[in-house]
Amino acid sequence: MNRKLVTLLMMSMLLILLLAACGSDEEASGSNDKDKDNSTEQEAEKDNSDKEKDDKAEEEKADEETEGAVAPQSSSEEISFRQVSWMMGSPDRRPNAGVWYYTANDHPSKYDDTFKWEKEDILLWQISNKEYQGYDADTELLVKMDNDVIKIVVGLEKDDDPSDKKMPRNFLKVDKGALEGKSFIIETVDGEELSLK
Repeated sequence: MNRKLVTLLMMSMLLILLLAACGSDEEASGSNDKDKDNSTEQEAEKDNSDKEKDDKAEEEKADEETEGAVAPQSSSEEISFRQVSWMMGSPDRRPNAGVWYYTANDHPSKYDDTFKWEKEDILLWQISNKEYQGYDADTELLVKMDNDVIKIVVGLEKDDDPSDKKMPRNFLKVDKGALEGKSFIIETVDGEELSLK
C-alpha cells in the first residue's frame, strides 16, 4: 500500500507540475498576446497619426493651391441683351448724347417693322466723351445697381478709319419690360465713368 500511495503521490505531484507548467505557458502566451495587442494598437495609432499628418499636409497644399480663389458674382444682377446688327446700314446718330428706351408703345415710326415689339424693347445709348470720338463700342454688361439704376459697361476700341469722328453708341435688344422705369449710368470695362449728357 505504501507503494501505491507513493506512486499516487508522485503522479499527483507530476500532474501538479504539469498543470503549473501549462499555466505558465498560457500566461506567457497571454502576455505575448497582450504585448502583440499593445504593439498592434501602438502601430495602429502611429498609422492613424501618420495618416492625419499626411491628410493635414494635403489639406494645406490644397489650401495653398486655392488660396486666390474668388466666389462667383451673382448673374441675377445682370440683364441679358443682344446687340443689334444693322444689315442695311445703321441709322444716323443722335445730335446729342443720352439714353433712349424704345417700347412697342413708344418708338420712332421708322422702327415699326424693324423689331419684334411684342417680345422685345430697344435700348440706345450714345456717349459724349470727346476723347472717344471715332471709337467703336461694344456693350459688355447691363448690371442692376439697385432697383432703379442700371450700369452699362462698355468696351471701346479705336476705329481703323481715323477720319470717322462719330461718337460711340449701341442699340441693344432686351426682354420686353426689362428696363422699364430705370435710370442709367455708363462706364468702361476699366471702370472709367463716361458721359451720357
